[in-house]
Amino acid sequence: MKSNGRNQNMEVPRMVAIETTNRCNATCSFCPNSKLARQRTTMSDELFESIIADCQTFQPDTIEPFLNGEPFMDPKIIERMEFIRAKLPNTKLKLYTNANLLTPQKTDRLKGLGIDQIFVSLNSVNAETYKKVMGLNLQKTMDNLKYLTSPDVRSKVCNNITFRMTRTPYTTLFEQDQFLEYCKQLKVKPFIVGLFNYKGDIQSPLPIPGYPCEHIDRLDILADGRVTLCCMDHEGQYSWGDVKEDSLLEVFNSEIALKYRNMHRTGKRLSIPPCGTCNLFWPSFKHMPLPRKASVAIEAGWYFLSHHPNGRIRQSQGGDNFNNNEI
Repeated sequence: MKSNGRNQNMEVPRMVAIETTNRCNATCSFCPNSKLARQRTTMSDELFESIIADCQTFQPDTIEPFLNGEPFMDPKIIERMEFIRAKLPNTKLKLYTNANLLTPQKTDRLKGLGIDQIFVSLNSVNAETYKKVMGLNLQKTMDNLKYLTSPDVRSKVCNNITFRMTRTPYTTLFEQDQFLEYCKQLKVKPFIVGLFNYKGDIQSPLPIPGYPCEHIDRLDILADGRVTLCCMDHEGQYSWGDVKEDSLLEVFNSEIALKYRNMHRTGKRLSIPPCGTCNLFWPSFKHMPLPRKASVAIEAGWYFLSHHPNGRIRQSQGGDNFNNNEI
């Protein structure tokens, strides 16, 4: 029986990600979305509104209407963001998109919505590479981004815009510099990040860290209401529960969810599947004693210094280690 009651001892997720749709117009070579086995669907209004009502009981710091899919494949995404802002005015609203469907008309509808941050998955500013990596038309995306970042429009939509590039083993320094220059021209923040391995389903040169992952502190809800382990668990194989049956906090504090967080926080990440085969490298420091936090900081710092999981770097050009057919 679903209950919205909150126990004082319940831990609260720092962020709630809602997969309003798992449909995507892109076929990114570094993302398993195009190979999803589960049904392509869009979340029902009833379920979405129930989730937001549940969020009102604990006021998460951040909501992202995105998980495995392109938000603008959801025909109601703008109405959903309006609903979030109306019901949770103090919660940060972050939007992730590849921007290929973010036409000027749709951008105009975002004005005054109070979006706190927009992340654009761009990945290349070379038309041929962009088509190869994402399966989309670069000029269409660039036209949309030119409009989004024009001063008058941007001031009314969102000033905090980040363009993201995922480094594959083929990404050259020249391509990274092209990307950085394009970000500079449009006056947005650049973010270059290494390749995630999606629990081992994607081959990545980055090793698996042993420190706790920041994704254990968030709640990721699939379009059918199941709470997946995290965004790397794209099929929902390691579910924590179902928000159609239990409240968000009940699922977040379920026995299996608590087990995962405890294993991570006590240094046992590598021994619990699938985390022991996942190379997500952002660390978590929540709900740990100070000595443990210091230990995690040192371990994570060493990982970042040794393996450079983000930022501009020369790639190994390890073509044999990157094969989209192995998704």
